Amino acid sequence: MDSEPAPDPGRDQDPGPDEDDSASPASPGGPGGAAELAAGVTPDWLDDAGWEHACGRYDDDDDGPGDEDAEWYADPDYGPPPELAGVPIAVIFAQAQAGGAEEAAITRQMIEVGACPAGYAHIPGASPVTGPCDGPAAGFALGMPFDALPPGTTLAGLADEASGQDRAFAEVNDDQLMGLIGARQRLGSRQAWELLMTVAEFIRRRPAPGCKLELPGRMPQVWNEHSASELAAQLRLTGHAAGVLLWLAHDLTVKLPATSAALRDGVIDLDKAHIIALRCWALTPAEARAAEAILFARAEVGEMTEGMVRDRIARAVIEVNPEAAARRREAAAKERRVEVWTENSGNAGLAGRELPPAAVLAASQMLTARARQLRAAGVEGGLDELRVLAYLEKLGVLNPLDPTPADDGPGEDSNGRPDTEAGPDGGPGGGGGGRGPSGSRPGSPGGAGLVPGAVPVGFAGRVTLTVPLTTLQRLAERPGVMPRIGAVDPALARDLAAAAARNPASTWCLTVTGPDGRPVAHGCGRPAPRDQPERGKQDRPGLQARDGPIYTPGDAGAPPGSGTVRLNPAALTKTAGEADAAGKELVFALEPLAGPCDHRHEAAGHDPGAMLRHLTGVLNGTCTFPPCRRPESQSDYEHSLPYDQGGRTCLCQAGPVCRHNHRDKQAPGWRLEEAGSRGWFRWTTPSGRSYLSRPTQYPD
Repeated sequence: MDSEPAPDPGRDQDPGPDEDDSASPASPGGPGGAAELAAGVTPDWLDDAGWEHACGRYDDDDDGPGDEDAEWYADPDYGPPPELAGVPIAVIFAQAQAGGAEEAAITRQMIEVGACPAGYAHIPGASPVTGPCDGPAAGFALGMPFDALPPGTTLAGLADEASGQDRAFAEVNDDQLMGLIGARQRLGSRQAWELLMTVAEFIRRRPAPGCKLELPGRMPQVWNEHSASELAAQLRLTGHAAGVLLWLAHDLTVKLPATSAALRDGVIDLDKAHIIALRCWALTPAEARAAEAILFARAEVGEMTEGMVRDRIARAVIEVNPEAAARRREAAAKERRVEVWTENSGNAGLAGRELPPAAVLAASQMLTARARQLRAAGVEGGLDELRVLAYLEKLGVLNPLDPTPADDGPGEDSNGRPDTEAGPDGGPGGGGGGRGPSGSRPGSPGGAGLVPGAVPVGFAGRVTLTVPLTTLQRLAERPGVMPRIGAVDPALARDLAAAAARNPASTWCLTVTGPDGRPVAHGCGRPAPRDQPERGKQDRPGLQARDGPIYTPGDAGAPPGSGTVRLNPAALTKTAGEADAAGKELVFALEPLAGPCDHRHEAAGHDPGAMLRHLTGVLNGTCTFPPCRRPESQSDYEHSLPYDQGGRTCLCQAGPVCRHNHRDKQAPGWRLEEAGSRGWFRWTTPSGRSYLSRPTQYPD
């Protein structure tokens, strides 16, 4: 993309009415141009009234250019082009105004005859015709100076002014609006570049031990291993995302100066810069510069989409060093993995990454072949949906050809969904197995393909599911939560909890939360003693746990939040009959978790007991480093004050910390300390900044 707008012959050299291009008096270099205007004579293509109107904006007391302008014009290095030498500046301004007025009249005529809509400055398929040069965004019209102005504070101020204080874009036509959109894109690229250059300076200040600033741009070969965590805390990024930012800033500074300049100037955006850097990863600095030189030799690089940039830079890398592309592929293959993620729709995704290309192509063909077999067998759905069924069938989680209905349920609710409510109350609880909601299995010939929210065979009690009790009781429609999946909608939460209730191996816990959704008490479900009368039941005759939770306060003098709750998950989720429900009643003895610690569960040694570790996970469901979301089950049990320095193995001084952040905490300049209450911690980084870690917030 050019840094300056291309000349627009339609603006400066349009012929007047009934004139041809070769002899336009309006052109200073054409016949009757500079000489005629220099004499101060009205051009013969404009009558006196038109000339007076064009010059009417200038006051009588305007004495023309001052001494400074005269000196500027006299300087051969900065003066006007030869054809404008001697032409008064006021005459040049008047000429420009007259040309703009003429084009405005042409545009109005086009609008009147329907050649283009009002506010639209282009005719599809024809040369661009700019609209009236007026309004707050006139400079952003096609061919005008701001339309291709490099990004910076000047462009930002002009764009803000043109957009209006409330961004109402008053008096901005379509052409000018497109110019503003392009300006904002260039400004976004510039801001991304500014951030990367600031991160590059951060790298210079955090070199790995023994690394000197000897690479181009005064960069070290390697940065400190704890830099990503420090950057993640400040930018609220994951450790992986912070690492990518460090790597990109390093490579743009050391290996890819042309890519860095293109990002700075708004020619490409951050995503395209990332693509270029990824493709050049295995190249040496000299090879990377050669590859980007091939890419940016194409004048249209600023008009390329991400896919086009990816294709062109891949070709350039292979042209520069064919072996490097193979090395990159082989290195990435060592990171093969299966990923699970939450889709924005609320569904989930499962995919293999960095797989052998030949194997992926073969697997895709096999899924298509199986999908066609399912279609021939009468399974409904499009080819994409049938490929998904074939995929899940191969994983063993459903049989799309099995028409056998699942366990009988109590019928359907008002929405036609199987009336199978679900799940444990607001706190870590069990997921369960079973055959899923009543009705045909997903993808059965009599069904409608893979039913959204259906729980296939194989869902077992090894998954933690958190569901508000009010959602189970259908008193509210609040989401549930599952690790690695995130939020699940209320209907699916009830279905999953119902599946958990069918599995006798499922465990159930109850977490009581405060107004902010953070835990204040927790209890683990235990079978209710059959021979023990329920306290307080005499005050509520006929009330059964299957009707909902029954709370009994603790003894006098017990800590706030103590007591017991009796609950029947099977009856609550409507997955058992009356006779069976009575035998599945559970009792939850609540342990208070809020407020100052009473050290009730403190362990005598370094390692926590089972209950202490469990309650620690209830308070902090993930690593306590603020940006980290690694589950507590995959984290270390870490003391804020080291145990050998007097730290306590207790809820108030220890919590889950992933292995990576565990190493950060032990590095020079890092500090982890308790922040007043159980589950609250404060992390301090080498920069001296502190970041507060709070207990987990559960759905309320």
